[in-house]
Amino acid sequence: MKKMHLVLNGYGTVVRRCSNRIVVECDGETEEFAVDEVEQVLIAGAATVTSGVAALAAEHGIDITVLGQDGMPVGRFVSCTPCGTGLTRKNQVLGSMGCEGYVFCAGILRAKIAHMGGLVRVLGRNRNDQGLKEEGKKIERVAEKMPGQGSLPQSAQVMRVVEAEASRRYFAALRLVIGPEVYHGIRRHRPAGDVFNASLNYGYGILYNEVERACLIAGLDPFLGYLHADRAGRRSFVYDVIEQFRQPVVDQAVITLAVRRRIRAADLDGRGYLTPDARRRVAATVIDRLTADRDLGGRVSSFSRAITENMRDVVRYLNEGRPYHPFRYRWR
Repeated sequence: MKKMHLVLNGYGTVVRRCSNRIVVECDGETEEFAVDEVEQVLIAGAATVTSGVAALAAEHGIDITVLGQDGMPVGRFVSCTPCGTGLTRKNQVLGSMGCEGYVFCAGILRAKIAHMGGLVRVLGRNRNDQGLKEEGKKIERVAEKMPGQGSLPQSAQVMRVVEAEASRRYFAALRLVIGPEVYHGIRRHRPAGDVFNASLNYGYGILYNEVERACLIAGLDPFLGYLHADRAGRRSFVYDVIEQFRQPVVDQAVITLAVRRRIRAADLDGRGYLTPDARRRVAATVIDRLTADRDLGGRVSSFSRAITENMRDVVRYLNEGRPYHPFRYRWR
């Protein structure tokens, strides 16, 4: 049975328990959801969550996550029962210090570059733009500059340089697809500078949450990074593994919103964040893409399930030495 990501955007929302159901009250309306139908509760506005529903969620493996204005998770309520084993975390530490870590990260970055180039090629094909298609191929070839061998952390800078070159070309190419009133032609994080970048930031926040959740389910430490340096409070390992999912999940969704003019310059507030209404639109689009069933590698699945399975593959790679294959999406 397909489970839902329950997104709470309304201010003044109350979430409570009624037997084995989650009850949501907002603006005088009440909705009830069977606990078996819910995979995750995302709170994107002001809400009151009772202890009863928090306990119910913990009993059934449902995490409750609070998202900030930029879409990033700022707090998470999960069960006290640990996932995975101590062996996984020990091997995660060992893997961050040698050739295995380099092979792992290089494979993920090659997948990311392939996704960037593939998406640009598809955009060029859809517009019958030969120049855009050629640029997509050039972006894909940047991955060839990634050395076949190396070790961490010694080779980290080389990997960052290759990834940065591909990203510059990718975000420059998007200027040919998205109008200047929505996108100023470069990737900016915070402040976003334009509504396209702000929408990407918000969508990536939702994706960060999904990847962190998959890490916790698999027993991986979200804060123990390989390519991204360890810092207090920084989800470095999430930042490492998320790279292979950005374009298939978030970029495709946000580019579609921009091209169809469902995000506009007026959707950006004075601080560089999306307005509440725009956040609802972006969240709904990204979560739908994340959870909808589709053909992934010849079988019907969703990006959400693929992310969870991918993190379990990471555990098998660390604990059993099985080959790890980064996620590759075949553009239609």
